[in-house]
Amino acid sequence: MKTLMVTGMSGAGKSKAIEILEDAGFFCVDNVPAQLVRTFVDLCRSGESEIDRLAVVTDIRGETFSKAFQKALIAFKNDNKNVDILFLEASPATLVSRYQETRRKHPLAARAGSLSRSIALEADMLKPLREDADYIIDTTELSTADLRKEIMALLDEDKPEGPPRVNVSSFGFKYGMPIGADFVFDVRFLPNPFYKKELRGKTGNDAEVRDYVMSFDAAKDYFDKIKDLIESVLPRYADVNKEHVEIAFGCTGGRHRSVTFAYLFEAYFRGKGYPTSVSHRDITKDRKET
Repeated sequence: MKTLMVTGMSGAGKSKAIEILEDAGFFCVDNVPAQLVRTFVDLCRSGESEIDRLAVVTDIRGETFSKAFQKALIAFKNDNKNVDILFLEASPATLVSRYQETRRKHPLAARAGSLSRSIALEADMLKPLREDADYIIDTTELSTADLRKEIMALLDEDKPEGPPRVNVSSFGFKYGMPIGADFVFDVRFLPNPFYKKELRGKTGNDAEVRDYVMSFDAAKDYFDKIKDLIESVLPRYADVNKEHVEIAFGCTGGRHRSVTFAYLFEAYFRGKGYPTSVSHRDITKDRKET
């Protein structure tokens, strides 16, 4: 079982690292008391455990996190070839700024007093672990995406095979905006098939509706511009290990124009070899547009 002990300076990004490791398939446990780390790891490595990859976060929050204990933890790591230490740090100025932004209390504040002295004391206390860490990441200048790249690189994790998945959806603005979409495009400026009696009961999944919507130059031009935009950014998403891109099209009720664009958009990118999916959140809703 591959085991990664995640530690380092308070405020350096351990919580973000755990989120990234969870996405990479690690079973992650945060804030494990230092004195229980070895016992916990041994338990997870027992024959009854089905855990393949484990990440454990432990840090200065435990009062028993002494230099002597750190040496014992390092010895445990050295005796087990599948146990590594990831140490996260950042510049003192950056850590001060992050604490001031979040207004959280440093775990050593009661002992050290000021924030700057707390950070200095913590750095001194963690020297044994830092010196023996397998990986050290300085998060001073790193965005979350950059941190993800760093962690994936040091773990020799391959990028997702193939291009990112293109998930396309349609929705009606009057039922609320979708949650989690990377791109939302508004098609309400286009002529509405609802006002064509012969098309009112149909949807964008019907060829007659699609033909009507796309008969307008504005629709064709808008579709081409969106298509070009998404094609230009998809390779960039692959560079940051993003495995899927959510693209949503919205009209008033989510039955005609948005469905048309979602239908055609998914078909286009599927034809380009991208893995795709399409869904229509509000296509069956019965409220009338006004």
